[in-house]
Amino acid sequence: MIHAQRKPDLTIRELAVPLVLLAGLLVIVLRLWYLQVVIADVLVERASHTYMKISSPAPRGLVYDKEGTLLAGVRSELVVTVRPIAVKEEPTLLDRLAAILGVERAQLEEKVNAEAWRPYVPAPVYRGVSLDVASRIVELRSDLPGVDVTPTPMRFYPDSSTLAHILGYVWSANESDVARLRKLGVAAPKFVGKLGVEYSHETLLMGTIGQERIEVDAKGRPLRLVGRDSALPGAQVRLSVNLALQRYAMTALGGRKGAVVALDPRTGEVLAMVSAPTYDAGLFEGGISQAAYQALSNDPDKPFVNRAIRGLYSPGSTFKIVTTLAAVRAGVFDVSRPNTCPGYYQVGNRRVRCMGVHGSISFVRAFERSCNTYFIDLAMRAGIENLRATAFEVGLGHPTGIDLVGESGGIFPTDEWVKKWRPDGKWYPGDTANVAIGQGEVSATPLQMACVAALVANGGRSFRPHFVHSFTDPATHKDHETKPEVLADIAAPGVVWSSLRQAMGQVISSGTARSAAISGLSWGGKTGSTETRRDRKTHSWFVGFAPLNDPQIAVAVLVEDAGHGGEIAAPIARDVVRAYLQGIPEVVLPTDPPADAPVNSALTAARSAALVRQSSAEPRS
Repeated sequence: MIHAQRKPDLTIRELAVPLVLLAGLLVIVLRLWYLQVVIADVLVERASHTYMKISSPAPRGLVYDKEGTLLAGVRSELVVTVRPIAVKEEPTLLDRLAAILGVERAQLEEKVNAEAWRPYVPAPVYRGVSLDVASRIVELRSDLPGVDVTPTPMRFYPDSSTLAHILGYVWSANESDVARLRKLGVAAPKFVGKLGVEYSHETLLMGTIGQERIEVDAKGRPLRLVGRDSALPGAQVRLSVNLALQRYAMTALGGRKGAVVALDPRTGEVLAMVSAPTYDAGLFEGGISQAAYQALSNDPDKPFVNRAIRGLYSPGSTFKIVTTLAAVRAGVFDVSRPNTCPGYYQVGNRRVRCMGVHGSISFVRAFERSCNTYFIDLAMRAGIENLRATAFEVGLGHPTGIDLVGESGGIFPTDEWVKKWRPDGKWYPGDTANVAIGQGEVSATPLQMACVAALVANGGRSFRPHFVHSFTDPATHKDHETKPEVLADIAAPGVVWSSLRQAMGQVISSGTARSAAISGLSWGGKTGSTETRRDRKTHSWFVGFAPLNDPQIAVAVLVEDAGHGGEIAAPIARDVVRAYLQGIPEVVLPTDPPADAPVNSALTAARSAALVRQSSAEPRS
């Protein structure tokens, strides 16, 4: 019998593939039916529409001084913008726009070129345009492709010179600004802070950009508002600076080149910080021209340099505070131990001159008279390692961390520094002698020395200097106050601090800073004078704090090429301290600097004045 061949049974695996394909095709068919039949009319309507997003800039946060005086405000201005790509495509565009605005083409071209890295983003080229001119630009829009006029909240400064080094200024963001803020996790707004508090507290001040989502038809005509996220202004910030004191300190400096720093030693808050000469931040409000910027940059008086935090100067005899603490650290300090001063200190074949022949002298008297011999001997017994360690401990040789960009750390020579910068890589006893009295290879900023004064005022503790006293959160309306942060904490017996305070008090009452005496006020300080070049006067230093037994202000004054500390810097410090504690006089800014002031930039000369002071003969330091 012949049997037909039996077909094999299909397996589940062989059936799975066609079943999956069939199911997928069924889903596609159903979806197409739904789109083409059920909701076809809705989709046709939507296809003719699209969405447009319109961003609205956030007003920057307002900035006030400690007393509530407005330092940086916001006002709406009409800003002319140009897309860089439009200039590339239409070379004569800027000529037409310049004619309407009544400015040179180069002024506009400079600003467009600065924004060329973002060719499709409108570049601000002119702020504060009048309504008539703005209307004309809008009317001629077809002839000015890529040009627009936008009402924009813009920063302005009621006093744009006195606080220039503190506040900085605001202008359009560049590549580095975008990259910097991206690292902080935020998108850069159109206008960002440049320098000063505006830069260092950008995320606090910038606010949140608003956005409207508008549905438009195929021709770009708006149909309806889909959604809106309102712009949130930046935080309202209150600085620790007292504007009246700031102005008075600038006047007290009297047109000279230098710096004045005043701190609250109890918190580290900056009460005033003057650097002269200064510049007018108002020049940057509309975007400064390259020519004007170069003129300021090339000014030999260096108005852009904030001497308070970037100027490096040998601290002179003010460093004797640090030398004293180094001797305490080394265990060789004895307040009653006498030393003999023959008018010099012998180091090998060299004699380091003292300002007088003091004979047998102990600590308080040596500090009062600023005896070089005494303090060099103290440093020699303490050793350079203890001097170096103490300098770093009190805050020298590295930045304080103040909330401003560009702070210098100063110099105190380490072993690595000596090996790098000395031909023979050696440190000699004569170098230690120089450092002991604040000369030679040591430099500091006026801010650092103000912190040293605050350290003594507090009996061994100083706080990191800062400008923001508090801010108000724009979303919650809650106030947040800045908490003091310890900068240095030096452990020393109480007798050390009481002796230092006594010595600094006698510097003013009967020593090298008698010109700093204030009727009815007991306070302490230390003068200093540092040589620069043989053909110039010394830099003039003074550091101090007041009142002596209840310190509320610590101050450092540095005046370049001015003379001895007791003659120039000490009276300036006196005026600032007296104003802060006894009432700040109204400041009138005349046009002429004092006759004995070095010639500075015209801007500084126009905004500074000399105070009439009584002078008397006194020991020099």
